[in-house]
Amino acid sequence: MSTESELHYICKPTALHPVARVIDFLTTQEFLADEPACKRLWELVSTHFRTRSKFLAVWSGVRFVAVHRELDGRADGFLLVNAPVNWQIDYVVVSPEAHGRGIASALVTETANQAFLRGAPYVMLTSKESLRRLYEGCGFVPVSESPALVAADGTTI
Repeated sequence: MSTESELHYICKPTALHPVARVIDFLTTQEFLADEPACKRLWELVSTHFRTRSKFLAVWSGVRFVAVHRELDGRADGFLLVNAPVNWQIDYVVVSPEAHGRGIASALVTETANQAFLRGAPYVMLTSKESLRRLYEGCGFVPVSESPALVAADGTTI
């Protein structure tokens, strides 16, 4: 079992940023209509994370799914967004054979772009310390290092 510490990150989308890969940004309904992609996501979550129960608990709040596809249309990278007001990235998963090609970065950057386009005030996530470079490269900062955030009612959050 890993004892690696986790960091909480936040990003306030303020502009669009270039994305190095084509990402489909789908509503959950659109995603669920793609049976092969759904099956691939389940396979990756089941084998990569071994946290099926957490995934099932999170899934009920998922509003968007970012998907990267190979040239043949096969999905090989996914990002789940829970979006009540602020957006919460709950899972970023890329197939092992596609690691190291910038897919995770493209998924995260496109999600921040979509948050900007849709007026989401913040995008948040929790991740292992070892992925710090990925998320900071996409414009996220650890909450412990971000300036104080002020809620609409003037309180610091």
